[in-house]
Amino acid sequence: MISERASDKGKIVHLEEENALLRQRLFGRKSEQTTDPATPQLALFNEAESVAEPVDEACEEEVVVPTKRRGKRKPLPADLPRIEVIHELPEHELTCTCGCRKHAIGEEVSEQLEIVPMQIRVIKHVRKVYGCRDCESAPVTADKPAQLIEKSMASPSVLAMLLTTNTSTVCHCTASKKCWGATILIFRARPWRAGLSSAVSICSRCLI
Repeated sequence: MISERASDKGKIVHLEEENALLRQRLFGRKSEQTTDPATPQLALFNEAESVAEPVDEACEEEVVVPTKRRGKRKPLPADLPRIEVIHELPEHELTCTCGCRKHAIGEEVSEQLEIVPMQIRVIKHVRKVYGCRDCESAPVTADKPAQLIEKSMASPSVLAMLLTTNTSTVCHCTASKKCWGATILIFRARPWRAGLSSAVSICSRCLI
């Protein structure tokens, strides 16, 4: 009876040792790299790694970033008037190194937009008045050109400028003075600083 218990105890110890060894091989740090004929299940992990093909970095496709091409520049409107300016070589560059005189064999043409500065002036209408010295008939005054707004100091060109400024450039009457002053870089003119008074009231009355 005692011998049987000792034998059973020995088997229990042996089984516990095998169980500990298997747990170490399965869940230990080096369990994936361990191969043992006694535990064929552990080799399955290594087989999966050996079957997987290695990735060759050289075979990876290169990502080509498309280069953004610059679009062609649109030409200036053909209906605009053209002024041709010819640029000649200086006289000392017309003589070749061989001593002969150079001749024109071609030309390079480029166009550039130009804006003529706005001109501000006052039109003085002088209406002659005629009368008879022999009789007392009423004098006659010459007619003046028809005006868009009667008795207004604004000519048709000024009204067109005001309407264009208030519509296309989104400038209101209260801001027209600043807008006109800011156009010095383009038009080189400052009508409100040239002695014209009551800018806001004049603009309002003209546009109404």
